[in-house]
Amino acid sequence: MISNILIVDDEPTALKLLKDILSTEGFRVRPFNNGELALRSVEAEIPELILLDIRMPGMDGFEVCRRLKGSEKLKDIPVIFISAAVDLEDKVKAFQTGGIDYIVKPFQREEVIARVRTHVALNQSLRELKSVAESLRKSEASLKMAQAIAHLGHWEWDAQAGHFYWSEEACRIFGLEPQTCPATHESFLQAIHPDDRERVACCLGRLSDQDWCEMEYRIVLPNGEIRVIHGKGQAVNLGGDRQPKILGTVQPLSQHDQITMVGVIQDITERKKLEWQLEQQANIDFLTGCACRRHFLEHAGQEISRLRRYGGELSMLMLDLDHFKTINDQYGHAVGDLALKKLVEVCLMLLREVDMIGRLGGEEFAIMLPETDSQRALEIAQRLCLAVEAVEIPVPSQTALRFTTSIGVASLAASDTCIESLLNRADQALYQAKHEGRNRVCAEKR
Repeated sequence: MISNILIVDDEPTALKLLKDILSTEGFRVRPFNNGELALRSVEAEIPELILLDIRMPGMDGFEVCRRLKGSEKLKDIPVIFISAAVDLEDKVKAFQTGGIDYIVKPFQREEVIARVRTHVALNQSLRELKSVAESLRKSEASLKMAQAIAHLGHWEWDAQAGHFYWSEEACRIFGLEPQTCPATHESFLQAIHPDDRERVACCLGRLSDQDWCEMEYRIVLPNGEIRVIHGKGQAVNLGGDRQPKILGTVQPLSQHDQITMVGVIQDITERKKLEWQLEQQANIDFLTGCACRRHFLEHAGQEISRLRRYGGELSMLMLDLDHFKTINDQYGHAVGDLALKKLVEVCLMLLREVDMIGRLGGEEFAIMLPETDSQRALEIAQRLCLAVEAVEIPVPSQTALRFTTSIGVASLAASDTCIESLLNRADQALYQAKHEGRNRVCAEKR
């Protein structure tokens, strides 16, 4: 399928260059020189990806992106910002308004192609996953108590008489053969995961009082596999005429009334896995596997709020892979990507489980160190710097790649009310480390 890319840039030269680069690669490109025309075009035909210049007369790129993200119809279109500006404020604002990436002018052909292909592929994968998830949601909405559908089992339980019945499909869901399925309330509960068993038993025991219940719980198949079940239960009154009536719709019970619990179960393990995949896609950086910018900033903001309430310490490291452009130029972007992944791998090996690393964009990363003072953070940063310097990446037919990192260190101050101020100080310390020659650690100056 040919991907539909929309480019917005008021510079004719840049617009033509991007159009030529992407058209040569087989993309269908729609160029526009101002934001208003681009928005009208997007409404008429939704693109798979937008390359959006920041500095434009009239409506700038930030406003265009805000309008896109404010539209229910257009909010999921991925936006890559393009600009000649490289200051941190523009980068932060680009991501805050909803951008997913940032390309700096002048363009590098290989970089443009690599970033566009990555985000087009990711967007297509997300759309497919969401389509499957929506289909599953609609399937669940059609769940009815008295209907036997594929992979939907039902059961009946007469607590007074001690009779319990499972349908054939319910037996199969629990990994049992219908012919040998033990039809007892105890065997039903025994198949439920031990950590969920008491909760399910209590819910079933209250059915006659609360009329119905709905819950999710885990079961353990005979082979040890754990599956996730969505269940609904209802108390019905058979009455003297043996015709079922839902409790709550009939007159008060008499001594001749017979109460039976009926329910349906559905295996939703695959849906749960899909939900987890979608969450991972949304929270994890596609290339390196660490936290993406949005997830990192959200988590860091929550941590600062917690510390402001309960007290404690927090330090932040800002890392930048030194001479990353030179690595890409000499070895190619594939090796550059390996260097980024190796940097994250080394960091994760040395960090604690409570620490968090996030990719803020390009070759820039941040590490949050909860309950860590400035001196301890400085020691951790120095160990990271040495560990990265010792890394060697073999490259066929070339000298093995060795690279370094510069790190800035900042710690939470009493005046910090948001994550941005702490990040800015760590970024200033990082700038100082690079200014002093790179491959070193600098702490903030107070």
